[in-house]
Amino acid sequence: MNLTVLAAGSLRKALPAMAKSVGLTLDVRFGPAGLLRGRIEDGLRPELFLSASMAHARAVARFADYGEAVPLLENRLCLFGREEILAEGDALRAMLDPDSRLGTSTPGADPGGDYALAVFDRAETIRPGSRDMLRDRARALVGGDLPSEASGSPVVDLFQTGKVDLFLGYRTTAVDVTARCPGLSILDLPPELSVRPLYGAVARATGDARAALDALRSPEAMEAAANCGFLPADKRIR
Repeated sequence: MNLTVLAAGSLRKALPAMAKSVGLTLDVRFGPAGLLRGRIEDGLRPELFLSASMAHARAVARFADYGEAVPLLENRLCLFGREEILAEGDALRAMLDPDSRLGTSTPGADPGGDYALAVFDRAETIRPGSRDMLRDRARALVGGDLPSEASGSPVVDLFQTGKVDLFLGYRTTAVDVTARCPGLSILDLPPELSVRPLYGAVARATGDARAALDALRSPEAMEAAANCGFLPADKRIR
């Protein structure tokens, strides 16, 4: 059975590997999870919804024809961009550098943007005034619309066209982008700035959909996701 799936764009590499590891055939549309949630609220009914935010998964789970939202995977946020800007190893200083252009995903539409705002909130406790400075400086450049299936990574395009010097986003994205764009490096966030995105999943209340979700949470699928840079979700409620 070919199951229809709406999935966070950051799962574009991991989800096919997970599905292959457990023998699932999926018809997937990738995009920003907030916008995909909107499609479901407007009446679209995929068998599975895989979100980069538990909040969006829980919102879909409120519909009577879906089951409960469950944790799926964890990611990490990091700062990546031009090597010379990140050379000192100070993420907050780099983000506040007035001569560097900082990009993020779009808050609301894309959980990556919401997680970036959470990092800015944490920065305020380290350097008062930095929250507003970062919100003013950051440019929400991706995740504001649903991409075509033929499109590549929009973040790669931002660097290749010189529109940003730094990007605050998922580490799984950073690994892909820096491999494709020479001269970029990755700087992990210090513990005081660190945010751990928790991905959630919800299935239609049918046997096939529930079985598929169970398979995607299996050890085999988790190993495939780990090979793509993700961590298995822990059981804490967030």
